[in-house]
Amino acid sequence: MALLDSLKTRIDSTGVLDITDEELDSLSDDDIHVLVDVYGAHALMMLPPRERAFFDWLRRADPPVWNDLWAEDENMLVSLSHLDGLRRGERGFIICELELQPNYFFTYRHIKPPGIEAVDRILRKIERNEDLAVGEVLLFEIARAPIDLWHFCYKYSVSLPKARLAVEQLTAHGWLVHLTQREDLASYLDVE
Repeated sequence: MALLDSLKTRIDSTGVLDITDEELDSLSDDDIHVLVDVYGAHALMMLPPRERAFFDWLRRADPPVWNDLWAEDENMLVSLSHLDGLRRGERGFIICELELQPNYFFTYRHIKPPGIEAVDRILRKIERNEDLAVGEVLLFEIARAPIDLWHFCYKYSVSLPKARLAVEQLTAHGWLVHLTQREDLASYLDVE
């Protein structure tokens, strides 16, 4: 409870939560729920160090996307309502609302019926400990939880061109819907 009280005091005094990875990972589900309920979209937070490391990588790997997201905000401040997604093992601050660059954000709902059948085959390959192609790993990750292509590339050390090619192939196979425009993604954002 001491950490929760300390975080509330920090937010109340500055209006911005600056939290370490260790502090974030030590919060319980209830603590996260309390912070989001009390402050939610009314307070900002700095991205924790591990997510800042991802965005430092993004700045080098895909500068146009980084600029689309952060050109006006060098501090990379986000709503505190994103707190839960920033814990270890979660997807991070998902990139899903680019205005100037094509979006590569996917949810389970983006997977077409033939893709769902492919996920079943991929699961069998995983059970047999067989190697997977980049597109298969991506489709499996999309089936697990919403993800953007950049977090996928960072997590698996896959080059952006190779991952974009995998999206093209999944789309050509009729396994995946790829919506690049922010407006087209709106109905997918609050579903999961």
